[in-house]
Amino acid sequence: MRKLLLLLLTFLSVSLSAQLGEVVLGNYCGDDHASPSRQIQKGLQALNKGDYPNAGVYIGAALRQNEADQHALYLRGEWAMRTGKFPIAEGSWKRLTKRCPGYKPDLLFFIATLAIEAGRPEEAERYLEQWFLRSDRELGYEKEAENMLAELNLKETFLANPVPFNPQPARNLNTRWDEYLAALTPDGSSIYFTRRSKKKNKYDGPGAQLRSVEEFSSAVSTGEHQGMPAFEEGTALEAPFNTQYNEGGPSITADNRFMVFTICERNPKTGAQNCDLYYTTYEYGVWNGIRPMPEGINRPESWESQPTISPNGDILYFTSDRKGGYGGLDLYRSTKDANGNWGVPENLGAAVNTKKNEKSPFIHPDSESLYFASDGHPGMGGYDLFKIQIAQGSAQWGKPMNLGYPINTGSDEIGMMVTLDGQKAYFASNKINQSNGWDIYFFDLYEAVQPEEVVLVRGQLKIDQFASDEDPKVLLKNSVTGESQQLQLSHDDNSFTAVVKKEEAQQVLVQVEAKKAAFSAAPLRLSPNFEDEGLHKNEVYIDLEHKDLESGEAYPIPHILFETASDRLDAQSELLIASFAEYLLVAPSLRVQIQGHTDNVGDAGANLDLSQRRAKRVAQTIIDLGVSSSRITYRGYGEKRPVASNDSEAGRAQNRRTVFVVTAL
Repeated sequence: MRKLLLLLLTFLSVSLSAQLGEVVLGNYCGDDHASPSRQIQKGLQALNKGDYPNAGVYIGAALRQNEADQHALYLRGEWAMRTGKFPIAEGSWKRLTKRCPGYKPDLLFFIATLAIEAGRPEEAERYLEQWFLRSDRELGYEKEAENMLAELNLKETFLANPVPFNPQPARNLNTRWDEYLAALTPDGSSIYFTRRSKKKNKYDGPGAQLRSVEEFSSAVSTGEHQGMPAFEEGTALEAPFNTQYNEGGPSITADNRFMVFTICERNPKTGAQNCDLYYTTYEYGVWNGIRPMPEGINRPESWESQPTISPNGDILYFTSDRKGGYGGLDLYRSTKDANGNWGVPENLGAAVNTKKNEKSPFIHPDSESLYFASDGHPGMGGYDLFKIQIAQGSAQWGKPMNLGYPINTGSDEIGMMVTLDGQKAYFASNKINQSNGWDIYFFDLYEAVQPEEVVLVRGQLKIDQFASDEDPKVLLKNSVTGESQQLQLSHDDNSFTAVVKKEEAQQVLVQVEAKKAAFSAAPLRLSPNFEDEGLHKNEVYIDLEHKDLESGEAYPIPHILFETASDRLDAQSELLIASFAEYLLVAPSLRVQIQGHTDNVGDAGANLDLSQRRAKRVAQTIIDLGVSSSRITYRGYGEKRPVASNDSEAGRAQNRRTVFVVTAL
């Protein structure tokens, strides 16, 4: 028998039997057998003691005496519920309610519940309607019954209005073995997953036999083939991963340098599995040692698993069954402070969590769209997938949106992640191609449940070895909101990463801040309308430099762009020049010359004139922003001072440039 996928299926749905209390006989219809027989009395006592084997014997004897005995039919249903034989319970109670509708009116409610569990919504609806007509019904079930009817109506609506859904297997990634618990890196460059195969486990020692082994694995993306994502087959991760414990279900920050994942360990005394969250960091080309998340996040008495982390690594969402929640599994959130310390986890509240179970959260890189699975919110049955929104900086969640049918079915749908552009979703399933077990699939996510599209900003700060400031900062500035965010530089190569909403990208600037440093900044360019080349839809790469200012030295402002053969600036170039003006205003002694350069395409005289006009335009813009004209001069050199060969487009692009020269410090 296949072992359960511990990390994927953390808990089963709440059983109906868990809701049952003390067994009390109902009102017998008719004059015959109004008093319970000896066998029925013994069966009743055994049920209430939890002695189900003997209860079954006594109830069976009573039915052999009279197969239509109302008490016996009722008790057989109760016995069947407690022993997981739900079809027997349903059949016994259906027969009883037909013979004696007033025996226990609430049996109609329980029959409806069983019909839902069995996938017969129309029948469940009929029994619920009958139950609502009973004046002697138990009012304590009223709210649950209303929710059941609402869910049934919702299900009918879903079935009548299917959403687009055409899942395709991830090319090359899936094998004859099981692949599940997939996590795509935000940039889509690789995917992490668990593969379960049969091999000799290295921890079994000499003479080990083939057995089922779960390996925490990764695969590199090979791009798209015929419009579909493709990957390498993937291999098991090297140390420090794949220990003797059960590992998997990772989440990775946008810079691919921080991973949080689940490790489950069996208690040698009780045999029970306990899962906690662990993390590791990537530096100098390797993943470093594995460390547990702080004690406030992990608790010894509770189960923590299925993490998802915000793109900048400052907010962690996860699943836990800790005390104080709404019931079953709940979703929690912990926020990292400015000192790098994780705060006390907070329950996401009633908008997200229910008295049943919520799990497998995924926070999209937009930091506002949370996808999760729930068997407590109205849906198709079992676990359904939902999306809920939260505004950045707010504690108020919106209303969960069921992703609809056929994404959700009457079975369990658990675990989904969405790509950076919000257009594709990945998930694992063993239902699409049952003969192949668990595989990883993707599908086009329809627009209504897509997250906000974001842009991944990546770059590197090149630091001059003679720079006087040893602690330069890279800031992400929003020119409209005035907000500024310091980006973390990696220890090994000074790289940085940020995620920006696509709609805000054109008002954002990345800039170096350091003492006595030359100006170095860049806007985020997403459309090739001007002389902007090599762009990607959802990824921007920016190189910045940190150098000290020196008199007479020339420093490029490489991201000032003009329309072809024109001195007209685009909006983002004006944003960049505005930032340069601010840089000059805080250094009143600094004087500069703005220089313009072109490639050699076209007439040399025309190029000289064009470079002069462009330099003048930049200088005048700086002056208009409040910098004294006495501090700014300008000059165009045309094609006279190339810095690269004009024989290639790449070289010509380097020669088309604007620089500033320090004339006085």
